[in-house]
Amino acid sequence: MAKLDLKLVNGRLATTAGVHAVDIGIKAGRIAAIAEWGDLPGAQEVIDVANRVVMPGGIDTHVHGGDAGGKMGFDFGDTSRAAVLGGVTTIVDMPMQMPPTTDPASMQVKIDAIGPKAFVDFALWATCKPGGIVDLDVIEPLRDKGVVGFKLVMQASVEGIMPLHKDGALLEALPRITQAGLPTAIHAESQDMIAYLEEKLKKEGRSDPRAFLDCHPITTELEAIHRLLFIAEQTKSRVHIAHCSIAEGIDLVEEARNRGMDVSVETCPHYLVFDDSIFDKKGVLAKLSPALRDHDHVESLWQRLRDGKIDNVASDHVPYPLAMKEGTIWEAAAGIPGIQTMFPILVYEGIKKGRINLPQLVRVMSEGPAKVAGLYPRKGSALIGADADFAVFDLEQESTVEVDEQVGIEWTLYEGMSVVYPELVLLRGKRVVDGGKVVGGKGYGEFCTPVLADDTGGSFE
Repeated sequence: MAKLDLKLVNGRLATTAGVHAVDIGIKAGRIAAIAEWGDLPGAQEVIDVANRVVMPGGIDTHVHGGDAGGKMGFDFGDTSRAAVLGGVTTIVDMPMQMPPTTDPASMQVKIDAIGPKAFVDFALWATCKPGGIVDLDVIEPLRDKGVVGFKLVMQASVEGIMPLHKDGALLEALPRITQAGLPTAIHAESQDMIAYLEEKLKKEGRSDPRAFLDCHPITTELEAIHRLLFIAEQTKSRVHIAHCSIAEGIDLVEEARNRGMDVSVETCPHYLVFDDSIFDKKGVLAKLSPALRDHDHVESLWQRLRDGKIDNVASDHVPYPLAMKEGTIWEAAAGIPGIQTMFPILVYEGIKKGRINLPQLVRVMSEGPAKVAGLYPRKGSALIGADADFAVFDLEQESTVEVDEQVGIEWTLYEGMSVVYPELVLLRGKRVVDGGKVVGGKGYGEFCTPVLADDTGGSFE
């Protein structure tokens, strides 16, 4: 074997198959060799990771960061810098930010705007912008331009930015997107139920934070998942349920998979660590859609994760400034920041507390999301030929979330919580975080497109 560019030595590589005492050889930005400690040839550079845990870089499939139009004040440079500090090496940006990713031209505007700011690799979801009748003609051109899939919304939680897609739109769009070879990610909540309950509570004079919980009961999410799965099954469509907050919804997905449906489901770190009691402490800051649930639901989600029923965990990162979370519960924006803390929170709350093991963490943070987004095995794996994206953790080095150390945000629900941040992060074989500090630069991140069956570009053993 030719001399390697870089070796990670004396590490413990965590994959979905187990934890292995191996050295990792990297050449031309990709994984070139994996062998027992001391068995690899020489390299131009050697990094001794000293028995640390090495995991494939995190992949976040649900990010709101690329506001190329500047309407919401989001900065993709900040979002991607926060991501890499938390061990996330690839992010998949949602299509809602300005301009919405609704056709090849708007997609190119977004790539041109956010690419020069990217500290990590990135991919894009698109959407079929509804205009009475949903526009289906953009699906194949957007696929050809490289989107990972489409995002459709059953509940207008971002009203004015992303109008909801009614059932008729789902009926037409889901099979067309599936035929194009892509998944459809769905925000699954019942618009009719929520709108009715919200109107009722407003007439009663309710504007306290818990009014939001009362108009987003579990039934509103469960009914939408039922309806979505029915439409998807009837149309033989592939769907991905975004930010699921309830175990009952995950159980419906598992039942659908057992019937042969092609469906996946994600949850978010906030549904794994917060329950609805946080409304009493944080008020409107805790406004999320879907809403936070009670403590029993938090524990039931961990159980579904252990059982392998959850495909991935995603941040649903929205870097709202405090000004957008002001006012009554009806006026405040729904969403929280969390990309920098997602992986570190799961390491602490999952691994350190013994809720899950390292292979289970890799499955939901790396391999699972890569498969959802069509980026596997180039991303999310430790296979020969895959991109050399790694996050290295010393599990004994705990720290506390401080808002002043978070990038691009003014507040965080996670403040004061214990986490384990990565010491070292590699992106395509290059150090981008070292000693917990960003050493990579803007613009190193590349635009990623789904891996095609006939275009692996590597051996992927």
